[in-house]
Amino acid sequence: MIKRITYFLGLLAFWAQPFSVRATEDITTIYEKAQKSDKDNPDSALFYYSYVVRNEEAAKKQPEIIGKSYRRLALITSQTDIDKAMAYCKNATAIFQQLNNIKEQGITYNTIANIYQRKGYFDLSIQHYLKAAALFEQINFYKGLTICFSNIASIYNNTEQYQKNLVYNKLAYQTSLKEKDSFSIGMIAHDLSVAFVNNKMPDSAKTLAAEALGIGKAIDDDFVQAYACKAFTEYYLADNKPTEAQRSAAAYLSYILKTGAEYDICLAYIKNAAIHLKLRRLPDANTAIDKGMVYAQKSNSFQLYKNLYALKKEYYALTGDYKNAYLAAQLFQQYNDSVFSEKRNNTLNELETKYQTAKKETQIAQQQVKIRQAKTRLIITIFLLAVLLAGAVMVYIFFRQRQVLLQNKIVTIEQQKKLELTQAIMDGEEQERMRLAKELHDGIGGLMSMIKLQFTNFKKSRKEIQNDHEYNAALDLLNTASQDIRKISHALMPSALERLGLVEALEQFCRQAENSGNLKIDFQHYGLEERLPAKMELLAYRIIQELLNNILKYAAAKEVLVQVSRHEQRLSLAVEDDGKGFDVETIINMEGIGLHSMQQRIELMGGKMDIDSAAGKGTSINVEIPL
Repeated sequence: MIKRITYFLGLLAFWAQPFSVRATEDITTIYEKAQKSDKDNPDSALFYYSYVVRNEEAAKKQPEIIGKSYRRLALITSQTDIDKAMAYCKNATAIFQQLNNIKEQGITYNTIANIYQRKGYFDLSIQHYLKAAALFEQINFYKGLTICFSNIASIYNNTEQYQKNLVYNKLAYQTSLKEKDSFSIGMIAHDLSVAFVNNKMPDSAKTLAAEALGIGKAIDDDFVQAYACKAFTEYYLADNKPTEAQRSAAAYLSYILKTGAEYDICLAYIKNAAIHLKLRRLPDANTAIDKGMVYAQKSNSFQLYKNLYALKKEYYALTGDYKNAYLAAQLFQQYNDSVFSEKRNNTLNELETKYQTAKKETQIAQQQVKIRQAKTRLIITIFLLAVLLAGAVMVYIFFRQRQVLLQNKIVTIEQQKKLELTQAIMDGEEQERMRLAKELHDGIGGLMSMIKLQFTNFKKSRKEIQNDHEYNAALDLLNTASQDIRKISHALMPSALERLGLVEALEQFCRQAENSGNLKIDFQHYGLEERLPAKMELLAYRIIQELLNNILKYAAAKEVLVQVSRHEQRLSLAVEDDGKGFDVETIINMEGIGLHSMQQRIELMGGKMDIDSAAGKGTSINVEIPL
């Protein structure tokens, strides 16, 4: 699939170039060198694209080339540093928006979606594919629309949401017909055929598979013919004809090997191995798995490794080698959780950094206390000498002043302890949220995935229950439970806040709130082009989250306005609704509403919260926090 996406985007390259730039070469020539190096020599391409974006003169005269170079840098660096890739995409988007180039803006959003799809962030991927599609639709760019709809469909197929997969494959097929590109039509015909198979529409599936094969032969394209054979493979498997499926799978592999597309070749070996296992041709299955491993290493895709180790586990189990079956199962689980392991490691590193920073701050504070104590002792000594010289009146003044100082110090210490206690409680709450989110995702979530896999495999191996309504209903409930666990985990500790920042995280939460209640949320933000400190982003997110949850539970509102803005060194938050309102003095200290604890958080950060509400007149809450 990655190879196909690359083909659609027109990002093929032809030969490598040396790492050098002659002084006489203009920026267009260097950009063309980078394009030619894209496929076979990514290091060289990285060098040339980086040279282009650093050229200040080109930025003024040829900004479109600069934007395209940023976009290509994003794709090259996305395998190792997604944050840097997103920064490159942000630069490209800014350039194309300034140029009012709608097509290139859409292609950049498509690139962002492509990166997120490869990393397994499917929600973010679909979000950016839809942004790209909206732009392409404005200018009738049918090729771009076909790419977006096809990639969204592939995500829904990978997540087993087959009805949505069918909807977007139909959209992709319709736009490909308008585009009148035979290659695109042939490939989308394959996708639509598989979608019909998954939605139990075999006649339509066979028709589209035949259409794809006819187009592939007409244009003499091995790639289209390979995927047409794959479509027939899926059709025969659904029709319970494994022998015919194996012949189609062999043809699929034969055609795709001619293309040299490593990712797709690995997929073909995976499909052949699965069919050999079904037919109990165990040596052939093992050979296909081993060859697939070679191409998985070249593609460096955790998804391919996951599928291959799943097959390896089944192969060892069928041969009675349960020790290796167990090892393969462990490797399968390892690759299945690889993305989330990376997130866990990042979180641990962040916690370690915070711990070391807090430790240094404590040491500095202790040193400052010692200095202040030394100064105080010196002042007291001098003052006592003055008291001895001044007589009884000065003695009285001294003791009076000392009493005042001690009282002030006691008040200060009590306030400091209260603040430290409040901060400790809040930090404990956040740590507990993180712990619960990890346990839900990594523990129960992983277990649910394994249970679902076992049920699915059991269904595939038991023909008598494949159409059993109660069994399928139970499997659907299991899938729903797994999704609910994932939603709860993300609600406890939203991953978007860490990856993308406050604005994107709040946009996602507002959309979720709209979907969960009958209300419309207008989210506005100003002055947040640069990210805030992590602690401040988390506080702002929790405040908006608490206020919106209260509105959903108690306000019976229809419209909500959420504003987040930054003015110099202050962050302003505002939430207004047209709900039934409340009496502020009565509600603010009630348990369950959370306004009192929220006010403590804000005051701890040196901020303030104003609440304007009355019964039947809606509510307006404004928060000001210094940065």
